[in-house]
Amino acid sequence: MYTELVEELMGLDNDSITERFRELELKRRRIEAEMTAVVAVADARGVYGDDGHRSIKGWMRANANWSGCDVSTMRRVVALFEACPAVAEALLAGHIGRAQVVELARARSNPRCGARLVDVLDLLLENAEHLSFEDFRTVVRRWEHLADEDGTLDDAETNHANRTAGLHEVNGCVDLRASGGRPLDAAEMLGIFERFVEEEFRADVAARTELYGPDAPVSLLPRTDAQRRFDALLRIFRTASSMPADARAPEPVVNIVCDIKTLETLLARHGLIPFPDDLPLVDLARARCETDSGIVVPPEHVLRAALQGHVRRVIVDGNGVVLDMGRKRRLFKGAARVAAKLMACHCGHPGCTIGAHYAEVDHLDEWHRDGGATDIANAGIRCRSHNPIKHRLGLVDRRSKSGQVVTFRRDGTPMLPVGCRLPEFEPDDENLDEVTGSDHEANDATALIEEGCLLLKQVLHELEEQLEAMAA
Repeated sequence: MYTELVEELMGLDNDSITERFRELELKRRRIEAEMTAVVAVADARGVYGDDGHRSIKGWMRANANWSGCDVSTMRRVVALFEACPAVAEALLAGHIGRAQVVELARARSNPRCGARLVDVLDLLLENAEHLSFEDFRTVVRRWEHLADEDGTLDDAETNHANRTAGLHEVNGCVDLRASGGRPLDAAEMLGIFERFVEEEFRADVAARTELYGPDAPVSLLPRTDAQRRFDALLRIFRTASSMPADARAPEPVVNIVCDIKTLETLLARHGLIPFPDDLPLVDLARARCETDSGIVVPPEHVLRAALQGHVRRVIVDGNGVVLDMGRKRRLFKGAARVAAKLMACHCGHPGCTIGAHYAEVDHLDEWHRDGGATDIANAGIRCRSHNPIKHRLGLVDRRSKSGQVVTFRRDGTPMLPVGCRLPEFEPDDENLDEVTGSDHEANDATALIEEGCLLLKQVLHELEEQLEAMAA
């Protein structure tokens, strides 16, 4: 049966496959909402007692063979729907998915602030519909930190107090385990580790290029990703052991991005500035107090981070544009590129999760076609794979009133998740047919010219980096 189904699907064209996938996802969301309603009614009526079950948990395990995790998640979702029916309506209508519902249910179960979730529910539902899941989860974490500042800080301090690490030899192999610490500790260690992993990867690419040429496939890299990660960890240990005791502080490996309103509130709380009387409510979608990789940090840790040589604070305004990057490093040629990367945690192409530190900076309004300015407000992030794809496919990015960047195809259709409605744009951008009209008429020659310009920009960018390295 499954083989026949696969053969049937293989006969469809690409557009039909995508449409079938989106239709099935909408059906699954409706089924998830109905399943939750059935469980809620079964629990309320005590249906589980008919077969001798003592609770709804046993009834679900017996009838669906669910794991304990599945049962706990469903109970949280039932409680969420009872307290916040709007979430159930959004799932039933297909505007949000199960992952977003589960994240909201987790936040609702927080014993210290979960009951206040209803106060910001409309905003969270809007973000759940229009943001990627990773960005939405960050927004929920921001709300928890703001709604439960003392509790969040206590949790961080408890994890720091319970930190532990062990390095053992087991049958001639290394067994390394560590846990605990503060969010900033995690971000710092991950930043160092990923930097060493990237250096190991570049070494493998150089070795492959020397043996097989620049166009050789990834399969010819001398090591696997897992092997490179182990070797990177080993090199971290060896590098640390070879450093002199009076070695100067390392360059920043962690950036903490904080919006100006959160910073003002933090400074006022510590008596460093007068507390503003008209301080507006925090916009969870634009408020930021996290590392550049998306790890949410308690605001109190920003002050601590400002005193550490390996951490740099980054202040952004209400639109997410970088205002200040601290004094650890003076502005230099190319600093705008660094600042632009700090405005996003990952590649801006829909569905891509490659970190911004591995990506490139691109224009939202194209420089050579739309006269877009080369400034931070017009900057977008694309990884090295999706940057040329954007130009080859004629994709156009437009920023909505809420700050969300929407990618439009050459024919003017938006690349949005199933069930997600198009956000509002400024009046100049509402007629998207006019905005993307030049793309409708683009031909293959234009696409080739644009791709050639992009390749030239990449070459110039690499030369610029080499000159900066030589000057340093």
